[in-house]
Amino acid sequence: MTERSFPQKGDTLFQGGLDINLNADISYWNKDLSGYAKGYKDAADVIVNGVIEGNRSYTFRVPYLVFPVVFLYRQYIELRLKEAILLGIRINYEQHGLPKHHRIDEIWKHARPYMEEVSLSPHDDLDALEACIQEFCLLDPDGMAFRYPADKEGKPHLPEWTVINLKHLGETMEKIGNLLDGATEVMFIALQQRAEFQEDF
Repeated sequence: MTERSFPQKGDTLFQGGLDINLNADISYWNKDLSGYAKGYKDAADVIVNGVIEGNRSYTFRVPYLVFPVVFLYRQYIELRLKEAILLGIRINYEQHGLPKHHRIDEIWKHARPYMEEVSLSPHDDLDALEACIQEFCLLDPDGMAFRYPADKEGKPHLPEWTVINLKHLGETMEKIGNLLDGATEVMFIALQQRAEFQEDF
């Protein structure tokens, strides 16, 4: 067995280090949903790509890695949808806030109309995205199934027979990401252009 160390008096978690490439300066990136969403998806992609590339330390842990991977991808979807709602509210000069829950199928119902206003994609693409979101919610309705094995009453979150291929999941999430990232980017650009136009007058 390799020698293991344990926390010692004076150990800290959150501080900068000498290797600046490993320092995460989040003073700018913690301001909006976009940075958080990108971080969750990128983290899941790193794990999935490690499995696909045959990294042995990843491959042997696929049954365990699936839980954080699915959670990270789901969190990405939720945050991108909420970002689309926020941008849509600003574009349309509306006054209401975000949904206060984690049901991405319900959040999608609020986000889709805003995305349709700016979408460069045909409605078939949004229909396909909606089907993926509904599939996600069948397995994990409220974002808890990949965080805990059972609910507060002890009932298992996931069906007894559940097989998830990480490569397939990653490929589908890449398509979902392309659509969600593109839509929110178009909405953000629309807001910027409007602000620049207003400054000229």
